[in-house]
Amino acid sequence: MANRCYLYSTNVIPGASDELDDRKMIGIAEWDYEIPIVSKLLLSGNPKTCRSSLWENPEEIALIGDYASGVKNLENFLSQIELEAAQNLIAETIEFLNRPENQNQYFVFECGEIFDMGDTPLFEQNLALLEELKNMQPEVERALQSLVPPPIEVHKSAGFFAKLFGRTSKSSVPVHDLMKSIDDLGLGNWSNILYFDFSGD
Repeated sequence: MANRCYLYSTNVIPGASDELDDRKMIGIAEWDYEIPIVSKLLLSGNPKTCRSSLWENPEEIALIGDYASGVKNLENFLSQIELEAAQNLIAETIEFLNRPENQNQYFVFECGEIFDMGDTPLFEQNLALLEELKNMQPEVERALQSLVPPPIEVHKSAGFFAKLFGRTSKSSVPVHDLMKSIDDLGLGNWSNILYFDFSGD
């Protein structure tokens, strides 16, 4: 098993009694082993549980959210990131999500493979994730804080010119891997071709 989570856009709610024969399931992204904040924000527009399109499970172990609201929530988050190193990924993300061929009424999120790595029933884990989506502010604040470069500290014993020009020894600068923090957001995984493909439906 791949142990991934999968994000699609769709025009109907999976498992709904009035599900259309012309259902669309457009691949948007997939992530290995983790559920990144980017995916959570995209699902945060009026999120609800729904039936899975990947698992034969009678319980609602997938999530669905409003596409337009989710994109807006993500754009609000990304607009607060000032790191130059993240700007290309941010631009790529916004461009991909705003392509007409990717847009539908809903996002649908399939985390069954991630949930299956734990011991808690899939439905309970899905409900816990739903509660996270309803209060994203603490996680948003942590993510933004992780993207703030540490201040450059001048050692107390530094000379006049070192203080004047901000020179400092390497040991006085905290280790902070900003590129890892950017990568942890979940940007850069956009693709219409996912492991589970519905384009032939």
